Amino acid sequence: MAPDAIRFDRLTAPEAAELLARGPVALLPLGAIESHGDHLPLATDNLLAEGVAARVAARVPDSVVLPTVSYGQVWSTSAYAGTISLSLETMTGLLAEIGASLQAQGVRVLAFVNGHMGNLDAMKLAARRLHDELGMRVLTLTYPGIDEVAARVLEAPRVHRTYFHACELETSYMLYVAPDEVRMERARPNYPELPPDFDVTPTPWHEISPATPVLGDPTLATREKGEAVIEAAVEAIVGLIEHARAEPR
Repeated sequence: MAPDAIRFDRLTAPEAAELLARGPVALLPLGAIESHGDHLPLATDNLLAEGVAARVAARVPDSVVLPTVSYGQVWSTSAYAGTISLSLETMTGLLAEIGASLQAQGVRVLAFVNGHMGNLDAMKLAARRLHDELGMRVLTLTYPGIDEVAARVLEAPRVHRTYFHACELETSYMLYVAPDEVRMERARPNYPELPPDFDVTPTPWHEISPATPVLGDPTLATREKGEAVIEAAVEAIVGLIEHARAEPR
């Protein structure tokens, strides 16, 4: 966690009350416990979400980083060892109830800082519920603003135009955010052949790649690539938060 990031769970009750009275921005890191091949830990998505949230908090006044939601909706890779998954209903309810509790205490903007693609539906549904029922400003953020810099720095072919997993991109993220957790000597490329109906029908990943959920070539990952893309995402998130806080609700 960045030294300038305020961690909500480390505050005392009076300190929390003082912060909440200012109508802060609450950053909620969302991750998962999920297989990331042989070279990255199960907590990869949590570490990345926390790292991005901390960097954002260091640049946004009156912001606070909440404890990470460490479990996510992980249907696609549920057959690989180590993966733990919540249902969409459970994840959505959890996020909506956290948001409602924060809104009742004065939080003006809630930002879901997401490190796991499987959480996208739950984030959107929870944000809609909080909007409709409470008029709460909620941002759903999964590495926004990275397309241009990612296209410039990445070298390996992509397995899929949208999905990335334990590949050059995500491994580069980890080499920047949590380098001590990466076992680069175990990294191996993996390019499964996707069936033509992959995007239009449920397809568990173990059916197309039984041995590993890696999608791409992590051996080309570098810290420098991770820094370039992560910092682009942080800059985009800061801008989106500033816009949300300035817009009247």
